Amino acid sequence: MPTIWFNHGYSSIRDALIMIREGAGEANRLAGTPTSDLRPPDLRASDLRLIASHRDPQAAVLDAADIGLPEPAFDRTTEEGEATFVAWCLETCRIHGVDLFVPQGGRSLIAARADDFAAIGTRIAVPASADMLALIEDKAAFYEAALDVGLPMPWTREIGDVAGFDAALADCMAAQLEPCIKPPQGVFGAGFWRLDPDRDLFATLMNPDSHVIAPDVVRLALDTAPADTRLLVLEYLAGVEWSLDCVCKDGRLVVGVARRKAGRAQLLEAEGPVFDIARKAVAAFGLSGLINVQCRAANVDDSDIRLLEINTRMSGGCLYTRYAGVNLPWLHIALELGLVAADDMPVPQGGALVAAIGEAMLIADRAPQVPVDA
Repeated sequence: MPTIWFNHGYSSIRDALIMIREGAGEANRLAGTPTSDLRPPDLRASDLRLIASHRDPQAAVLDAADIGLPEPAFDRTTEEGEATFVAWCLETCRIHGVDLFVPQGGRSLIAARADDFAAIGTRIAVPASADMLALIEDKAAFYEAALDVGLPMPWTREIGDVAGFDAALADCMAAQLEPCIKPPQGVFGAGFWRLDPDRDLFATLMNPDSHVIAPDVVRLALDTAPADTRLLVLEYLAGVEWSLDCVCKDGRLVVGVARRKAGRAQLLEAEGPVFDIARKAVAAFGLSGLINVQCRAANVDDSDIRLLEINTRMSGGCLYTRYAGVNLPWLHIALELGLVAADDMPVPQGGALVAAIGEAMLIADRAPQVPVDA
């Protein structure tokens, strides 16, 4: 019974566990194995043991696993915290006999200690070496490396003070490009702003979701920021965005599905220019595992597509790829465990239009009582 562990990560991990159950059940059915006890909605299966850990004891992902573990809140910004985190991961793998560890948080730290995990019989599923992961997750370093291998990238410049910002802004606008900013590290678009000199601050405060701000606000922020502040000034790409979820192996894109974002809905695609970009990027950085590639067109006619970034983890929208006929979380696990060969992957079908819906789940029949001081 293979034991697989996903540590603290994003909410999509719960969806991944359910899809892995479904994939394992379908694989058993096709192999002629009785599946009366393989009921994905009840999250039970006889051939896999899934472990999830999370810092929030009420996280829904814990209910989706065979074993839900509380995860300490490690401070991975210090060397001591990093060492404590890795030691806890090693001990967790040893205690629970983890065959495959799919780290969500602390991927670079885990990758750097791959030999230690192998010594206790645990295989780690990380997309690349610790150094490569660090490069990809730093958007400024990634931009330079991607340009060096010929990938199409948006105009970008890293700055750290007001003078650098003004120079980059002037060069961007001189090239007749619409400027925007974002930090060199981060997720979910945190820190992204389009720049408009005519935008007043009150309008920004009343509608922060528009992500439009005046350059003077950025100047003020930089003027009072710490000395080691880093910021990217880049061109805003006005065209459509694609999010390509793919399973890779040793620099080869094995199977993938692109989600073309069109308002609330997303159109699933199985071929097109974004796949050419993704294949070249995966090969250039030697990636493996389940990752996400972000692309966007520079123009509203969808021409001149650029690579935005690579997320070295499963994306939140990965579950939608099931409507293209592929179960990427399961295929990733099956490939890692040697249950399927890269050349035997199913072929996805594009064309479906998908969208997210809200869902509620019962965590407990009665919430725990919190004592009130007299």
